[in-house]
Amino acid sequence: MINARGRSFALPAFTAVLMLVGSAGTALAAACPTPTDLSTETVACRTGTDRPTVGTRTPKLRAKLSGSGLLSADFTVRQGRTRITELTATTVPSGSFAEVTVPQNVLAENGVYSWSVRTSDGKHRSPWVGNCEFQVDSVAPNKPVVSSTDYPTGGFHGSPGRTGIFTFSPGGSTDVVRYGWSLNVDTTANQVDANGSVDVPITPSQSGTNSLYVRAYDKAGSPSPVQIYNFMVADLSRPVAVWNLDETDGTTAADTTGHGHALTLNGATFGPGYSNNGQVTTTGSSSSASSAIVDTARAFSVSAWVKLEDQNSGYTIASQGNGFSLGYANGRWSFGTASSATPPQAGEWTHLLGTYEPGKTSLYINGKLEGTAAETLANASGPFVLGPGQAPATIDHVQVWDRALGAAEAVKHNNFVVERARYLFDEREGVTTKDEVSGENATLSDGVTWAGTPLDPDDPNQILTSVDKWARFDSTGQVTGPRPANLRTDRSFVLSTWVRAGEPGDVAGTVLGLGDAPFGLGYRPDIGRWSFQWDAEVLLSDFWVPKNDWTHLAVTFDATTGTVELYVDGMRQSDTRTGLQPANLTGELVVGRGFTGAVDDPRVFSGWMETMDINDVRAGSFHR
Repeated sequence: MINARGRSFALPAFTAVLMLVGSAGTALAAACPTPTDLSTETVACRTGTDRPTVGTRTPKLRAKLSGSGLLSADFTVRQGRTRITELTATTVPSGSFAEVTVPQNVLAENGVYSWSVRTSDGKHRSPWVGNCEFQVDSVAPNKPVVSSTDYPTGGFHGSPGRTGIFTFSPGGSTDVVRYGWSLNVDTTANQVDANGSVDVPITPSQSGTNSLYVRAYDKAGSPSPVQIYNFMVADLSRPVAVWNLDETDGTTAADTTGHGHALTLNGATFGPGYSNNGQVTTTGSSSSASSAIVDTARAFSVSAWVKLEDQNSGYTIASQGNGFSLGYANGRWSFGTASSATPPQAGEWTHLLGTYEPGKTSLYINGKLEGTAAETLANASGPFVLGPGQAPATIDHVQVWDRALGAAEAVKHNNFVVERARYLFDEREGVTTKDEVSGENATLSDGVTWAGTPLDPDDPNQILTSVDKWARFDSTGQVTGPRPANLRTDRSFVLSTWVRAGEPGDVAGTVLGLGDAPFGLGYRPDIGRWSFQWDAEVLLSDFWVPKNDWTHLAVTFDATTGTVELYVDGMRQSDTRTGLQPANLTGELVVGRGFTGAVDDPRVFSGWMETMDINDVRAGSFHR
């Protein structure tokens, strides 16, 4: 129960003087404990410049009481030396809080006030305590003003993942102490302290129209009306530097973007990489650009394929001055203070992607997010460097962006397509066939013969192309070739081949696969369907196999999602699998084992292809 008596009179001083008669009165006053834990609108009792500012003219005043039985509390509120109101809370149990609310029309806007409190148990009263101060500011700030030279309101600018600087201004208000903002959702959850105007780095994540919601706040925490700043973001930008590192000699690696960020090798050399060549580094060797490439205080990303030769020493893959480092240390991959959850494997190619947006670093390993860290990087002016390490390693296909890449892009770059093997079957004689990628030979066994489009004796100008030459299988033979280098079946891959079925045999045939394991594109004569088998998983084509017609078969595996898809003549079949986590199979490449019919142009790729890509492969060697 609260009693607002509203009496106003002057006090000779802050300290309340209790007019008690005799020594007994003094003893009675001292018998009741003083209140504790005083607060104004949940802010602990403060005075002077540290006093709280409240955004209401009816603030709540609280104090914790102790004593015997049910207690009451007297609150007195003053402005300067003038007492402007008295309030009483009654029937408060000992150990509980007494709370009162200053009534309407008692406090003025922008006034500075103080208050004190005492406890009473009906017989005794404590001394007054407190002198807690507060200031009233119940008028909200004006709507803030937002501007940006990186993302102005007219036209398309920047790209998703590219940081821009946005300036928040108070819009005429003089008491703004912070701003709240959010992008494309009206929560203004991000907070930034300010004394007037402030520059805020913000990284848009989508192209097209973006809406920035901004509110200003005063000392009382009162929000302004929301300011909505609309701006247009251009489509994803390309890398600012790319080094394929495919050179075979010399001391310079070209930047294929045309931006002129060539690398100069300092003891490093060129050698076999993930795709064609890469940069081979030993202890202390490296390569470097002539200057910095990205502003490391803003959003940026860097990716690379890396193969460590051992895990006993630290290794820097890419760095720019003291701005950032992507590398290996203490048994983990790292980017800034973000690190991988699992240790790397020596001798295996790994795709790394480090992304930064102000306040956060993220590390993707083989297309999957493995670590994040809250950190703020400074702009480093030092040159961009690949290496050096304390142990041998090879780096390949390095890319740098002046924006933060998202999870979908991490998957895309991990699924970078590299052809690992291709046999044209154009020899027409002999018992070997050449892999166009590695230059190595595969061997034809008995039961495999050369075949193709017959020569036309009436056409002296007839020219036979690669699609006019193929190999024929009678179910007893096969072509066996070396296992394609750097192919892993626990990573993304694609198998592709042209096939023409003849009379079916009595066993399932493997058109293109690996080793003795149940793995590969094939034919199921018992049900008359094309298939892809992977251990216990079997994908079947939607329709029966036509006889003596060329068909293009392909299978794709996306290791980031564990998804396997079968394609027949460029059309994805309805039978798919997801969530697979297969092992890396061993064994040689095998073509035509147990199959009866013709096979041409078998190909193997690392990486993953979309439907459009599969059809590009099909169109590039179309068989009628």
